[in-house]
Parts: sequence; C-alpha cells; structure tokens
Amino acid sequence: MANYLNISLFCAALLGLAACTNNSGDGSQQRTETPLADDRNDILTGSMTVIVDESVADIMKDQLDVFRSSYVNTEVKLVADAERPAINRLLNGEGSIAILKRKLTEAEAKGFTQRSIKPRIFGVGYDAVVFVANTASSDSTINYKEIGDLLAGNTVGKNSLVFDNINSSSLRLLKEVTNVEKVSAAQVSAAGSAADVLNTVQNKSNTIGVLTLNQYLALRDSLGSPDIIRILSVSKEVNGSAYRPSQSTLGDDTYPLKHEFFVLNYQPNMGLGIGFSAFLTGDRGQRVVLKYGLLPFTMPGRQLIIRDEANF
Repeated sequence: MANYLNISLFCAALLGLAACTNNSGDGSQQRTETPLADDRNDILTGSMTVIVDESVADIMKDQLDVFRSSYVNTEVKLVADAERPAINRLLNGEGSIAILKRKLTEAEAKGFTQRSIKPRIFGVGYDAVVFVANTASSDSTINYKEIGDLLAGNTVGKNSLVFDNINSSSLRLLKEVTNVEKVSAAQVSAAGSAADVLNTVQNKSNTIGVLTLNQYLALRDSLGSPDIIRILSVSKEVNGSAYRPSQSTLGDDTYPLKHEFFVLNYQPNMGLGIGFSAFLTGDRGQRVVLKYGLLPFTMPGRQLIIRDEANF
C-alpha cells in the first residue's frame, strides 16, 4: 500500500505539472501511439488504446469522460473484453495500458521482460463478484461450498449458474476460492453479457446469475421489474455469517468476494499512460470510484471551508 501511495504521489506531481502545459492554449497537436515502440507522447497529450476487463468497463467510461473534459489534447480509446482475451490483446500489442483484475504472470510478462519493459502497476479500486437470484426462489444466501458444488456440477437438477462470459475474471476468482479446476457445462453457462445474465435470472427462477457489482450498478436502473431480482448474501463457511456487497462491506473486508482492479502500464517511456494512471489513482479519479458505488483504492480527501464568522 505504501508503495502504491508513493508512486501515486509521484504521478500526481507529474499530472499537476503537465496540466499547466495542457491549459496553456498552445494548440499542441495530438500524436498517435505506437504500442510498445517509440512512443513520443507527453503524459497528457496524444492518443492511446486502453484495454479494459469488461467487468469494469462501465466505471472506466465514467473515468474517461471526466479525464477528457479536463485534458482535451488527449484521445483515449477503450477496448473492453473478458479477462483472458483482454490479456491476450495486451500481449499482442493492441495497446500498452490495461485495466485488469490481476497482474500478469511471469510467463505472460516474459515478452515485456525480454524487451526490458518494466510495468508501472497501480491499484485503482475494489469491485466485487455478486450473485443475483429470482425473488421466486427461496435462496437468499450462498456459501463457498454451494458455489463450488455448482461449478463442479455436483448438484445437477437444482440451481445453475449463468455468467456473462466463460472467460470472465469473476469465474476465474470463483474457481480460485473454491479450488475447482474443471467447470461443469451442465450447471454453468454463459449468457453473453451482464444484461443477458439479468434477463435470464428474471425469466428462470432456478438460475443464479453471476456478475460484478460494477455491472449490477450500471444495469440496475434499466431493470424492467427490479423487484424480481435480489442480490444474495455470501458466506465463506456453511452456516457462517453472510454479507451483501456494498462500499461498507468492501471497506471492512466482511464481503468475501472483493476484487481489486489495477491499471497496468506497459508503455516503454513516460507517455500518456503515466498521465492517465495518475488521474485514476489521484483525488479526482478516486472520487469517480466512490461516487459510482465501488470502493476507492485510496479514500479521497475532504475539503473543509473554515469561515471567520458563522452564519446561523
């Protein structure tokens, strides 16, 4: 945490210096990024592609809107995909910046290491894997054993799990915490998108949907009948204490399926990725995370106005 804080402060200093140049009105021309090559972008001018785990794509769109409103000499394109394909895009050079829910393994990062490219990795915030069920179902809680049994296909004929994508970071996390290596096609399916997960749950009372808190918050207002769906409380142990996902339960670590997401910068120089990373981890970017309903990596400060005289 201290390391992240030190790097974030360093990036924030760079961000402040570059902002002066950005607002100077000198009409700096935008440049085109060449991923993993001779990138000549400044930290707050130019263009780049950011590869995003689709489970946090909605909040990253909000982040990008705020970033663009302040730094008009930038052009940032978001490419959202499931975790595994997103990592492949990063490795194939489709972009040199990624927002992911895990760091690259040593084997995955080998190509960057061979080119002496050392990543700059910063924590952005915390999302969560959430379970949703039809209110016609009697289920209100779910524990790790039940999740593992569903993933492994040990409860055929009962509930089934539906994900947005079989290559999602949510499924990967659930496999890790339940120690399930092979997923059963009989009880696990992919709907294609988070919206399709909610539609499936609304129409099938024996289906439990799996998506992220970010995705649920983005789609909540679009639900035709919100009373048809409930979020399940999750416990690690059978008959253990179960908790619903919220900023509060993420903050005190009582919700067990908390999922951190990072910005991974594999640009070989001090390019636009540094400026964007500094924005995400700085006060304004962290406020976007907080306002969205997720947990910021660092809690943004509060501004207090002290008056000489009180007005009652």
